[in-house]
This record gives sequence, C-alpha cells and structure tokens, in this order.
Amino acid sequence: MLPRALIVLSLVYFTGCKEDVDTITPTIGTITESVYASGVVKAAGQYQVIPTANGTLLALLVQEGDTVKAGQPLMRIDDRTSSLATNNAFAQLRNLERNVRDDGPVLGQLSTAMDQARDKLAVDSANYVRQKALWEKEIGSRAEFDQRELAYNSSRSAYQRTQKAIMETRDKLRTELEIARNTVAINTAGNDDRTPRSLIDGIVYDIMIEPGELATTQKPVAVIGSATDLYLELEVDEYDIRQVKPGQLVYVSLDSYADQAFAAEITRIIPLMDQRSRTFKVEARFTETPATLYPNFTVEASIVLRTKENALTVPASYVVDNGFVLIGKDERKAVKLGARDLQQVEILEGIDANTTLYKP
Repeated sequence: MLPRALIVLSLVYFTGCKEDVDTITPTIGTITESVYASGVVKAAGQYQVIPTANGTLLALLVQEGDTVKAGQPLMRIDDRTSSLATNNAFAQLRNLERNVRDDGPVLGQLSTAMDQARDKLAVDSANYVRQKALWEKEIGSRAEFDQRELAYNSSRSAYQRTQKAIMETRDKLRTELEIARNTVAINTAGNDDRTPRSLIDGIVYDIMIEPGELATTQKPVAVIGSATDLYLELEVDEYDIRQVKPGQLVYVSLDSYADQAFAAEITRIIPLMDQRSRTFKVEARFTETPATLYPNFTVEASIVLRTKENALTVPASYVVDNGFVLIGKDERKAVKLGARDLQQVEILEGIDANTTLYKP
C-alpha cells in the first residue's frame, strides 16, 4: 500500500497535467446582422450664431433655455458709432425730401425767380412788338427800337436760364435723395448686423459670451436649434456605408439611459465622406423617443441590416482565419459564413448542430 503522502503527490501531478479545453456545439436561433455607428443628438436647424460686425457686447436679450421666434433680437453689440451715422443719414434724408418738393425752400425760390423772369419777359416782349410795329411805320427812333429789342432778348435769356436752373436743380436733388435713401438703408443694415437675430423658431441652447466681452466675426456667440425636433447624426465607416439605406431600423443606446435601447429609423445619408475620419454622416429619427433628450448627447447605434430566424450560429471567437473552426484540438474544418453580429456568426455550410467545436 502506497503511503498517504505519495497518493496526494500523485493526484496533484495528474491534476496539473490535465489540460482544460473549452468545447461547445453550435446553437440554432435568431441572428441580427447590423452595422455599428456612433454619433450625437442634434436639434433640427441647429446652428451657431456668428456676429457679422465686431464690437463690445452691451447686453444679452435672451438666456439659455429661452424660446425665441424667427427674427427676434438675441443681443446688442456696441452701436454708438453706427447710431450716430444712422442719425446723420436720416437727417440728410429728411432735408432732401423737403428740398426736392416743388414747394420746398430750394425749388420754391427757383420757381419764384422763374415766374418773375417770365413776367418780365412778357412785358419786354409786348414792348418790343409794339415798338417794332411803330418802327415799321417809321415812327420813333432807331435807338428806342434797339433798346426794346435788347431788353426783350435779355429777358428771354434770363427766363431760359431760370428754366434750366430749376430742371438741373430738381435732377440733382433727386439724385442726392436716392443716395441718401441708400445711405440710410446701409446704416440700418449695419445696425441690424450689430443686433444678431434668431433665424428660426427654436430654443437658445447656449450663450458663449458675456456683456463687456468682445464679439467678433470669427467666433460664435450662441447656439440655437429646434426645441422639439431632435434627431440623430451618426458616423458610419466607409466600409459599411454601402449596406446602409434609408428606412432601416436602428437600435440606439445613450449614456443617460444605460439600461435602455431606443428604436430609430434611417432618414438620410449625406453622400460625402469626411476624408479625415473616413466616415459618412447618416441621419436617423427616433421612433421611440426618450423622455428627456438634449442636443450633443452621445449615442451608440446598431443599424439593422437583416434578421434571420433558425440560423445555425457559433460565437465569433470560435471562428479562425475568417472561414475555419476547430473540430479537434489540432483539426480545422472549413465553413461557409453568413450573417454576423458583434458576438455570433452564422454557419451556412461545413458543420451541423451536433458538431463539437474547440475554442482556439
């Protein structure tokens, strides 16, 4: 009989020499083939407000979370210089609008002078005609006739000059009036540039500037988007994009809802690849919307390509070299692969549900 210590050593030796080998048999069930995508939640119409004029921010007219209407002022940028220019432009416009009228101070005076010249011309014309008739009858002197003729010609020239002056002045004032109107329009537009307004009905998601800070045309000052219409912007790898189509089902997980998945649907594929990330942007809309949702929530998504029932599947870790499984510790078997997800692979040919597989 062997000593007890030797028996224990023998058990330890044989136990240590035994190899643990993981084996399984394929299972039959449902497999869903999908494409992985990551992305963020975005608000419809979401955009960054960028000023079109530089200046110190004088006042914020809205705060984060405020709902706004299209055209509503968001903030006021330093407009002291532009306000003075606008006031001057309006003053010039009012002055020209008054002067361009026929009864205004400029054209009114010229009109009075023209009336006086016309009256004088009428008198001198009558005197000239009368003196000419007398001279033809050899009544009166030559000097008197020449004097009446000179007075008539002078009056006629004076009247023509006043007519020309009033027409030229009227045209000049009308041109200056048009210029003044354009100047007012330009200054008014400049004031609008210093009062950024919302382009859409939506909500103010972010304000990135405080009163007293410098607003520039190079830096956004706010973010605005739809308050209710939120969607998914996903990034799909260039190798997978050919399989993605509008209308496909998407299962979405969010960090804020770690224990839930929400359904969505592909609505649009942006047909231009980002050369840096080698990905395409794909938009999707929730068909099951989370109770609370905000822009820029990060998401992970599985875009469902197809679902197959009664599929023969094995864990993806049991497939080697993309087409073989181990049916013995050192014996490989070629198989034909079908659908796959992140964990399982469908086997179309090569083994059956009774085949024992060894883990590589």
